[in-house]
Amino acid sequence: MIDFKSELEKIATENNLLDETIEIKPVNVNLESKTIDDYPLMQGKEFLLRAFFKGDVGDAFTNNLVEFNGKLSEVIASGSNQMMIAALNSVMKHLKMVEKSEHCIKGEPEVCAKELSEFLMEEYGKEIKIGVIGYHPAIIRQMVTTFGKDNVIATDMDLDTIGRIRQGIVIMHGSMNEHLIENSDIVLSTGSTAANGSLEEILSHTKKYDKRIIFYGTTVACAAKMLDLERFCALGK
Repeated sequence: MIDFKSELEKIATENNLLDETIEIKPVNVNLESKTIDDYPLMQGKEFLLRAFFKGDVGDAFTNNLVEFNGKLSEVIASGSNQMMIAALNSVMKHLKMVEKSEHCIKGEPEVCAKELSEFLMEEYGKEIKIGVIGYHPAIIRQMVTTFGKDNVIATDMDLDTIGRIRQGIVIMHGSMNEHLIENSDIVLSTGSTAANGSLEEILSHTKKYDKRIIFYGTTVACAAKMLDLERFCALGK
């Protein structure tokens, strides 16, 4: 699996960027919506770290607030996975190695979810079972609307969400990810798995059950490039 520290150090060294300045800080993202009010970002359940590097931006979701302004080499020395992922996303964006590393805004997540459902309809038709790893209200709602609540299952790690009905379905605990993968035709996973340490286990399960997995969002930009993972991010910047 990816050693983000080694990868960042390698890319920075090869491109003579170790002494370049980078700023990393939590940012507020405007996800104003008339129909969805429970994005984890809006409720303070998670935060978005944003790295600013030479005019380019890289994001990473995190549960920990941190601010940094200094050399790229100091980010590497910090050992903070979240900071290194945000840094990797911004540096790789600067080097044109990745695209769409900045989170979308306002009602765009709902538009993205609609485009994702249309993509899946074209690929599979309507009779498929979809597993969603990570509570993303716009995506879950759209999948339920398009494919029906009996064809959508979802997991999350937030204790305030687990076991509750959200967007028409009961959200299961993240420990049920293997069950979700085994019982889905296709898996949609939050890219935050790259930052929270669960990516390797999830990929192991999808390989075990031979299931297609699509990662969504900006956090996973660098990991998707390095591991050749399928990624959907319609409206990231």
